[in-house]
Amino acid sequence: MNNKNELAGLIPALIVFIKTVETGSFSKTARAMSMTPSSVSRMMDRLENQLNQRLFIRSTRMLQVTERGQEIYHSALNVIYATDELFSLAENSHDTPRGILRITAPNALGKILLAPFLADFLKSYPDINVELSLTDNIVNIAHSQFDLALRVTEYPPENMVARILMPIDYVLVSSKNYHKDLPKTPSSLSTHNIFLPVEQQIDSDWNWIFRNKEHSVSISLKPRLMINNSDVRLDAVLQGVGIALMPTFVANTYLSKGLLQKVLPEWKIDTPFPRNAYVITLPKKLLPLKTKVFIEDFMQWLKQREEHQVSSSDIS
Repeated sequence: MNNKNELAGLIPALIVFIKTVETGSFSKTARAMSMTPSSVSRMMDRLENQLNQRLFIRSTRMLQVTERGQEIYHSALNVIYATDELFSLAENSHDTPRGILRITAPNALGKILLAPFLADFLKSYPDINVELSLTDNIVNIAHSQFDLALRVTEYPPENMVARILMPIDYVLVSSKNYHKDLPKTPSSLSTHNIFLPVEQQIDSDWNWIFRNKEHSVSISLKPRLMINNSDVRLDAVLQGVGIALMPTFVANTYLSKGLLQKVLPEWKIDTPFPRNAYVITLPKKLLPLKTKVFIEDFMQWLKQREEHQVSSSDIS
């Protein structure tokens, strides 16, 4: 790059380049970034000319990243991380947390936990504005505008910083107006409609281990309904026609309101579903102050919430 003025357009081009490598398609990148495929193609042409490197092998059927393109991709990620670090340093020069905090989170976690927390958070930090995007799709914050992601997973991304927010336990529940008699044993679950999240399927059945003191039973269940949206799954079980496996942080609210009831409460369940919720941030050394206070306050809020639930259950 001979002219330093060319640096002005380098960062946007690198962001588009990173997205193109990860999608493997100009058209997919265009849809994700609200551009046209021709605009993406022209931007990649200019980037190749600026760097004097061939980044892609193009054909009518496929778009392949060159070996040199792969190397530049990893360097581009470092450039974006360094740019974020620069803005973090500038933001942290203020004593008061400020700015726009962009968060992405799963629907259920966002509605059940984030929404009530944010009410007090916004009061405590009047100079922070929050943009919250709720989606059950996994968002890669490495090439997005999000400052952090909340995610329920067993395997957080290795190239990010992942902090455990809380463990995730699961409970079998049905509506209080469930249309059948509740099962008395794990094996009798096979005669009921089972609702499950779309997470991890083992062949065509789901294998669960039920534990009751010294006893354990392995049960293979075939779900009647698999839903990738937690809100819809909850609505379905509230209709009274099925039994659902739900995270306790979702179920407890409806159990306390008397809308749901536990199924086989004397049994503990080992499931193939994720057991932890994480907050995911970019691998930068210095977090923006707005992000740091959010993580610290949210973790403290979750701890106090858990202590309150434990004390309430002891009283009851």
